[in-house]
This record gives sequence, C-alpha cells and structure tokens, in this order.
Amino acid sequence: MYLTFDIGTTSVKVVLYDRDGRLKGKVIHNYTLATPAVNWYEAEPDVYWDAVVAGTREILATSDVHPREIRAVSGCSQGETVIFLGADGRPVRPAMVWLDLRARAESDELSGLATRDELYKVTGQTDFDPTWSAAKVLWVKKNQPEVFRKTTLFLLVEDYITWRLTGRACSTPNLLSSSLFVDVHAHRYWNRFVDYLGIAERLPELIEPGDMVGTLSKSAAAEMGLDQSTLVVKGAMDQASSTVGAGNIFPGIVTETTGSVMAIGVTASHFDPDLAARLPYQPHVQKGAILYLPYVQTAGSAYKWWRDKFCQDEVRQAGDLEAAYAIMNALAAKAPPGCDGMVFLPFLAGAGQPENDPDARGVFYGLTLMHGKSHCARAIMESIACMLRKILGDLTRAGVEMKELRSMGGGARSDLWLQIKADMIGLPLIRMEEEETSTLGAAILASVRCGEYPDIASAAAAMVRPGRRFEPNPRNALVYDRSFALYNELYRALAPVFHSHSR
Repeated sequence: MYLTFDIGTTSVKVVLYDRDGRLKGKVIHNYTLATPAVNWYEAEPDVYWDAVVAGTREILATSDVHPREIRAVSGCSQGETVIFLGADGRPVRPAMVWLDLRARAESDELSGLATRDELYKVTGQTDFDPTWSAAKVLWVKKNQPEVFRKTTLFLLVEDYITWRLTGRACSTPNLLSSSLFVDVHAHRYWNRFVDYLGIAERLPELIEPGDMVGTLSKSAAAEMGLDQSTLVVKGAMDQASSTVGAGNIFPGIVTETTGSVMAIGVTASHFDPDLAARLPYQPHVQKGAILYLPYVQTAGSAYKWWRDKFCQDEVRQAGDLEAAYAIMNALAAKAPPGCDGMVFLPFLAGAGQPENDPDARGVFYGLTLMHGKSHCARAIMESIACMLRKILGDLTRAGVEMKELRSMGGGARSDLWLQIKADMIGLPLIRMEEEETSTLGAAILASVRCGEYPDIASAAAAMVRPGRRFEPNPRNALVYDRSFALYNELYRALAPVFHSHSR
C-alpha cells in the first residue's frame, strides 16, 4: 500500500493506493486562504500538515489496512508557495501562496538580473512574474526584514511536508522550476538569483523525484498512526505528478488538468531552445524527458468562486460543498452552447498562458435581461474551454504531436464540462478512470522506489487506466468558433483598461 498526499491551493487530499493503482481510501480537507489585502494570499503552514495527519488517521480508521501494510508515503504540491521557517523549526510568518501578486516591484527588480531569453533557457519560465518564489522572498526581505533575518530555511509546500515527515530538508529541480532558484538543466541552484537574495545557506538540499528521503521520524509516525519504518519517497510538483498518474510519460499524449488551475502537460524527449511558441517547461519526473507545462491561474477556482459567492441555495440543497457542483452542472446544462452570446473572461487572479498578464481581471460580457444564473454557470465552463483551445493552438503552431488528450482534475468529473471542451477544441477527450492522477503519480514513484516495478513506464502500464471518451459534437463547432473569437477580442480590447487601472 502507498499513502499519498496532494497539497492544492484550497484543499489537501490524502489517498491510499494498492500495488495495482486501485484507490483504497481518500480524504479531502478544504481550507480557505487568508487575503489580508487585494491580491495577497496566505495560509498557515500548519494547515497543510494538520490536514495530512488528519487525513491519514481517517483513512486508517475507516479502512481495514494495518499501518505496517503501508510501505511508503509520497506526495505532491503546488509550486511557488514559500514557507519561512525559523531556527526552532516553526514558521515565522504565514506561507505566501503561489497566487500572491504583491511582489510586482520585486519581480521588476529581478528582471534586471537576466534577459528573458536567458531566463527561459535556464529555468523554463517565459517571463518574470510576481508569483515566482524569488519575488516573494525579495518582497519579505525588503518589507519584513525581521522575518527575513529570522528565516533559516525556505521551503515549498511538498518540501515542508517531507521535512515534517522525516526531518530532512530537501527539494527537487522539478518542484523548484518556477522559483527562479534553479538551473533546471544542470539540476543545481542558479547562483544569479540565489546570491542576489542572499539565501544560499538557507535552501534545501537538491535531490530528484522518486528518490528516497528516509523513514518517518518518531514524532511524525506517532502523530499519523503509522509505523516508524515507513519509507518516505520524494514527490514532485502536482502537475508533473499528475502527468505521470495519467500515463503521460511518452511524446504524443497531452494531458489537461482542470483543478484550481488549468495545466496542459506535454511530454517531449528534449528541450528546444528555439521553440517558436515560448512554452514554459520543467524537468519531467520521467528521467531524461522534458515536460512542457503551460498553465492558467484560474480554472476550477473560478467555478468554486461562483459556488461560494453566488450558489448558496445550491449548497444548501446539496447539503455539502462538493455535492453542490452536481446541481450547478445541471443548472449550467439548461443554457445553450454559446450562452446566447454571453462570454466570461475568467481572469480572477490575473491571466496565465498565453497572455501572461497579472493585471487582467474577470469580466462577464453580453449580459441582457434574458440571461440568468444558468448562463453564468455555463459561461464559466466555456471560458475554461476557450483557454484550453488557445493553449492547444500554441502547441499546434509549435509542431507538438498530439495523438490524444487525457483530462484530469476535479473538472473532469463533469460530463458537461468535458463535452464543452471537446466541442470547443474539436478533439476527443479521455477521462481517466482514476481522477486523482496527481496522487496516483506519487504512488507510482513510491512503487518504483520500493521495488514493486522496475521503472516508471512499467508502473504506469500496470496502474494507469483510461476511462470514458468524449467525442466533439460538430453541430456546436460554429457556435464555439464565435464564442472563442469574442473571448479573444474582449481580452485584446480590455487589456489597456486592465493595465491602466492596475496600480
């Protein structure tokens, strides 16, 4: 058995798998981010750890699995989120969550250290951005110098959980790829930014996804109810782990994940520094490969925002936050494709690929007296499909081979949403049988390290299962062509407004 965790933007999942990749237990703990100011997002690090501990104990209590049957623990998390630990091992401030945009001036300052071309070739990032970990650390150094002085260790979220599990501070070039701290090709820290920040002695050791970290510490084993001999295997960034859990380890398979964010995963055998479409990339969990990973900040989080702010009746009717989505989906299905001319721009936390515009904001356009709640719900779904279509267009122009598109994340639970995406992009989508592909990817890494399988390919062949296939409906093609054109025209027209009112 393999115990896994996924620390997401607004929830923590703890999932137990057997050697065949069958889910044996799952617990989800939701939490709310603190927003002390506009575009500031924070979380107490103990929220992450407490959820992993509670989830583990719940799984043990509700299953017939003995702690000694759990061979290893492995996990994944969001990137960019920085945790600041003091000499006593306690956080000296709340974690700065990856969505946080306060470090605009610091991002501009860091842009003077390297050209965009150099940045892309060394880190895989296409531009300087206030969400990158380096910008957050610089903001703290300049605005909270006492916090910076007291910080003896800077960790990302998966690193923090691994550290709590074993007492060993380690990270990976994969997880740190969007931090600006590492040279993702040399697999070592990039002194250009690390030295500028003055944190060389306060960063974790670098190892690789799938490496052995150690065994559970005595205190962690006691808290979780596990045996101290349980192995801890280093995980990866959530989106990279998810591609492994969907079997996306060879060229030709493209994955899309609609969770809080949307990420598109493309496996490539090598890095092309002259790629016409500058697609962000990182070292793949599959050794020797590259993972192109264009993403957008608000996908499922936009639908969650709609639920939390405008769908309290649906929540009360369902009696549960997660169950409310089924009612919302049924409501969205009542609106026609194209939402009778209404379009939503889902830039509730800035725009990611390909706009890369932190100033962009969310917009409902085309509202009339005839539009209602169902139109708004469907428009949010269609906007995410528009983002997917735009990114896939960049991939096509870059010459990326696409044999099939596999869909994961919470958004893949909705038949309606998958059909909207298939209709919008004109390609079939395959839902994975196991929706928790990020944690399944962690289980695959653990199974290989434990000797269950000889390599990732063998483990994925045994543990990954494609599910239902959604074919595009040609009758909706013209409608969605118009919606997509309007979506792009709206952004181009409003970009100057976004920028002029951003500061």
